[in-house]
Amino acid sequence: MGDTIGVGIVGLSATGNWGSLAHWPALKAIPRLQLRGLTARSPQSTAAAATLYGVPGYDSVAEMTSREDIDLIAITVRVPEHRELLGPVLESGKAVLCEWPLARNLAEAEFLRDTGRPGPRFTGLQGHVSPTTRWVRDLIADGYVGEVLSSSMICSFPGGGPTFTSASAYTADAANGATMMSIPFAHALDMQAVTLGELTETTATVATLRTQAVNTDTGATIPKTAPDQIAVTGRLPGGAVAGMHFRGGALRTTPFAWEIDGTRGSLRITGDVGLPMSAALTVEGARDKESLSPLAPPAEYDRFPELSGTPAHNVAHLYAQIVEALSGRDSDAPTFEHAVELHRWIEAIAAKATAR
Repeated sequence: MGDTIGVGIVGLSATGNWGSLAHWPALKAIPRLQLRGLTARSPQSTAAAATLYGVPGYDSVAEMTSREDIDLIAITVRVPEHRELLGPVLESGKAVLCEWPLARNLAEAEFLRDTGRPGPRFTGLQGHVSPTTRWVRDLIADGYVGEVLSSSMICSFPGGGPTFTSASAYTADAANGATMMSIPFAHALDMQAVTLGELTETTATVATLRTQAVNTDTGATIPKTAPDQIAVTGRLPGGAVAGMHFRGGALRTTPFAWEIDGTRGSLRITGDVGLPMSAALTVEGARDKESLSPLAPPAEYDRFPELSGTPAHNVAHLYAQIVEALSGRDSDAPTFEHAVELHRWIEAIAAKATAR
């Protein structure tokens, strides 16, 4: 692998999807990364995207993976498609970044971790390495709040409510692995673990209160098995108590708020949308008898301020960590092994809720 790392993206569209909104701007922001190929859902969409981005379009993942000038494959499509599309990449041993959730369930995630030739395998937990996550982690480690006593998180997820589009209807089926539990809740659980440590001694209530929804494109009623209410409590290292409540289809209340209280101070992290891994987060803090006031992060935490407020911001930081890993340097980029552990955590929480 030379100084420039060639990237091929699976699912990069010319019409505005996650690949085009998040991955493409992130790649452009990192000089060592260069887009060198793509493949999309159909030959027509592949051709349109190839023309727009000025790179070759390939008929299959296998064909793109075989190219010697492509070092890293990014999988940016729906969760149910990950296993099939990852197959040729994992067999090749090439580096891969696969969006989170890695798989539909823990068993599939373990299979993807273990199959194929050994090679660098990363997962799309961009909140794990976001500027805010790393800064709050360091504030707490440096004693800003003193001894942590509690962590309280509330999130109003815009999806998972009474309506879906044709494009998002697959997320109403829990078996597809793209639910409020596996996406915003899992991202937030991971961010909390980075800053405060892993949650243990958990209790959980998980419910699907809306068992039917409407496809707004067709007017058809569809069954819904994905959870729309998740409430989890537990203990953090040192004994602090943590609570997380995620509400699906809630559009009128607090998008995202996370409060951390300690013996000496407090932090409040808020977001403009119920997707903590992608939201524009602001941080307020107070120590001793102070009132909460905005805190400004040191400039060194944000390598890509020009992307702030966009879906690409945290994704660019993830790619930057992947570049470090592929260069043989220390890196915080989350791997497939980490993805398996996160799948294990959320399935354990769901099992506790079911067992009650």
